[in-house]
Amino acid sequence: MRILVINPNSNKAMTQNIDRMAKSMAGPGTTISTISPPLAPASIESHAEDIVAGYRLIEAATTHPEPYDALIIACYYDPALEALREVLDVPVIGIAEASAHMASLVAPKFSVVTVLRRGVNHVENVIHAAGLSSRCASVRGVDLGVLDIDADLERAATLIAAEARKAISEDGAEAITLGCAGMGPLDKRLQEELGVPVLDGVACAVPLAESCVKYGITTSKINSYDRPTDKKSPGLDPLLEDIYMPSTELKVNA
Repeated sequence: MRILVINPNSNKAMTQNIDRMAKSMAGPGTTISTISPPLAPASIESHAEDIVAGYRLIEAATTHPEPYDALIIACYYDPALEALREVLDVPVIGIAEASAHMASLVAPKFSVVTVLRRGVNHVENVIHAAGLSSRCASVRGVDLGVLDIDADLERAATLIAAEARKAISEDGAEAITLGCAGMGPLDKRLQEELGVPVLDGVACAVPLAESCVKYGITTSKINSYDRPTDKKSPGLDPLLEDIYMPSTELKVNA
């Protein structure tokens, strides 16, 4: 089984951490390939960067030279999740949706601790889109940018733990999901400190992707996620041509 993991930002250290986490969770016979798209944003902390990252994600997923059986989007905004489910024939798993679903299996209520308070509403919308708002006690942001996490992991751990404790004591959370792929290396440390399940999205997404492939299921194409209808228009972006008429060189799920 081959799983492609895409970090939608261009931070090399984060891509390496995501790759390590994904490989640590992969079962026997699963090969993990982790990439970052060319020209990706340095980090994704706004709606504008989310849109740019989504375009680059689609580009990377549809032009990847090697075949793969499932795709994981390693950003907690789950950029281009529904678009990629339209254009690919393999399971597509977003790490926010994956961690929220898994948290709901081990706790009646979970909270998300994410980066930057400006991102709270964005994450709330992602959880709502996953259909899990009723299980989410709160989304809390800390005064950290995505790139600040790797720059000072100890400070990041302190700030995340403090906000998580508030989510537990004030909001009724009984599990914590880490709302940024860069927080992944802190999952077990924080779980021990907090005494509740702490879930990293990449770690959750890998076994879910494996399960879909093993069970022989992928995205339903009957209506909502059917491939976009071909539209002939002048000056069509080459990427759209690939979406409407996939290249025979695209070896997905081969």
